[in-house]
Amino acid sequence: MKLAGSVILVFFCFVTAAFPQVRETRLSDAAAGFSFAVPDKWASERNAEGFALVNPEKTVIVVVKSHNYTNFQEFGADANLARDGLELVGEPQQIENGVTFRTVKRTQQGMLIIDTCVLFSPYGTGVAIAALSDEKSANSGFERAIAIARSVQFEKPPEGASGPFAAQLKGKHLLFLYTASGYSERKDIYLCASGAFYQSNDLGGFNPNDSDDASLGIRGSAHGTWSISGNSLTLNFRSGGTTRYTLTKRSAGNEVGLNGQRFFVREQNACR
Repeated sequence: MKLAGSVILVFFCFVTAAFPQVRETRLSDAAAGFSFAVPDKWASERNAEGFALVNPEKTVIVVVKSHNYTNFQEFGADANLARDGLELVGEPQQIENGVTFRTVKRTQQGMLIIDTCVLFSPYGTGVAIAALSDEKSANSGFERAIAIARSVQFEKPPEGASGPFAAQLKGKHLLFLYTASGYSERKDIYLCASGAFYQSNDLGGFNPNDSDDASLGIRGSAHGTWSISGNSLTLNFRSGGTTRYTLTKRSAGNEVGLNGQRFFVREQNACR
């Protein structure tokens, strides 16, 4: 499935990672409006995509992330198991507030078992919980995914957006491009419907002091929460700091001005 495939790509690196031994009883994502209980003695890690948990034996990884599907039909319509190299095992089963299903991925190292629980909140959002394990630990992974799913509590996400610009930009990808005299700049801002944002910057050019004309490149990324009030877009970075943009309309319907700079407004599925 698309979501499951994204989970693998984003979090598969945690399989061999050395997790810090962190003791927590509950984790929450205020922007997405949910919290859940962390298994005792399990380690946890959080990044822009969500949460990853690992058991003390490092045989089961559980990924928890928000989604913006209102029901399982929408979730299934956006799925592509074959493309992600996944095979469905059995049929999806109803659980409290959602659906659970199992997929497998055949790798050179063996069979990867993925038990996924997709939950839906009363506020038009939800949570996906995926337990990744090998065949020997599959039952344990499934039981842990169900236990975490049962512990999920939803609350209404903060509104964080008002005015006509909010309706135009919520859930969209804002893209800035600039090229001149050997210099290029690209900025991508994803304004997720959950209230989270992801931003990447890519600066490039040529070194005038290098006889081989070697290119120079600077890349960076950040994430946090966003809000729009009137014609003001605010990005609150999770690492600290705030950036504010004044929004202005442009003649083209697929463009918007951020502090006078032209950004293209595009559809996206990077944070669905």
